Amino acid sequence: MIQLEDVSKKFKNVELFSHVNVTFEQGKKIQIKGVNGSGKSVLLKMIVGYSGCDEGSVIVDGKVIRKDVDFIPDAGVMINAPEFIGNMSGLDNLLYLADIRKRVTKEEVMQYVEQFGLTADIEKKYRTYSLGMKQKMRIIQAVMEKPSYLILDEPFDALDNKGRAMVINILNDYMKSGERTLLFTSHMSETDGLADIVYEIEDKNLILRKG
Repeated sequence: MIQLEDVSKKFKNVELFSHVNVTFEQGKKIQIKGVNGSGKSVLLKMIVGYSGCDEGSVIVDGKVIRKDVDFIPDAGVMINAPEFIGNMSGLDNLLYLADIRKRVTKEEVMQYVEQFGLTADIEKKYRTYSLGMKQKMRIIQAVMEKPSYLILDEPFDALDNKGRAMVINILNDYMKSGERTLLFTSHMSETDGLADIVYEIEDKNLILRKG
């Protein structure tokens, strides 16, 4: 469970959040909406631990982020377009990451590669990939270990309709256990149906729009 307790945050001297109190329910698909500059990415960074609150606390499973733990435990994260090593193939990049915690096999990685239609290109250098292919790679690295939490910033950017449909299918598969939590930002109305719960950033707070 993710809890924001009296959270306030400024970014470049602009107050984005003021005394926010929200609990994100476990096992749900939760979407955060908001206009550009409203603080969607900043919110995810606070939840993950990349950035701290000015006031208040972010608590995940009873642990205060940046106090009890540096980063959110057991999470797959895609924020600010994480990059890969350009001179390595797409597959070697994914296997390099998979080898760190050894929670996912090459066969399991390849299942995601096939689901995303990247099989023909996965042995090519990452630097040759299109923006859409890079976006698919970022999602694969976040979801492939099936973490308890999946935190995704604008996962549908740079994807065509077919690519967005692929992502939605993969995210729905990820959630089938009923115990995992998906938290994502998206400004695209066609992805609203994915979420069980939708919050919108408004007046420096999170306003419940669905759920």
